[in-house]
Amino acid sequence: MTYRLYGVRDFANFAVHLALGATGAPHEAVFLEPEDLKSPDHLARHPLGMVPVLETPDGTMIETAAILLWLADRHGGLAPAPDSPHRAAFLSAFFFTTSNIHIAALDLLHPYRPAGEGPVRAVAEGAHDRLTGRLTVLEDLAARDPDWWRQDAPGILTFYLGMLTRWCAAFPACPDLAISLSA
Repeated sequence: MTYRLYGVRDFANFAVHLALGATGAPHEAVFLEPEDLKSPDHLARHPLGMVPVLETPDGTMIETAAILLWLADRHGGLAPAPDSPHRAAFLSAFFFTTSNIHIAALDLLHPYRPAGEGPVRAVAEGAHDRLTGRLTVLEDLAARDPDWWRQDAPGILTFYLGMLTRWCAAFPACPDLAISLSA
């Protein structure tokens, strides 16, 4: 079966698209426009009208982290295998990224979502501060177990972080709060 990935350009499906390319598995990318996310067809795929959505032989999947981890386990090479001694450290960093970096990145990009239009600047500043601190924590985690951060063999965590750091550098709601990629 050919995987079918539904997404919007520069949305969270980007990391999944990179992972699919790295697996070499046959896949098709179906790019939607943001306004298509609330269409009945897409709501049938994802009840919240979000992306990514991946059609697989095992059924339709939602949630970026779940899809990435499933692809890594199904195809190998994109994350430490379940029996690897590096798996525990990898999972800690991966879920730290999904629970802390991704959420703070969304607040930097869309600070009106958590509290409306009034406190946009304050929410974006808080998100910037959280991201700066949390990226430092992630760097410390990487220094402890560098085997799954190798540049010559990128995997689902580096694809995910690459997407998130690109967003934080290129698309913050307050441009002066962009996260420096060189830092």
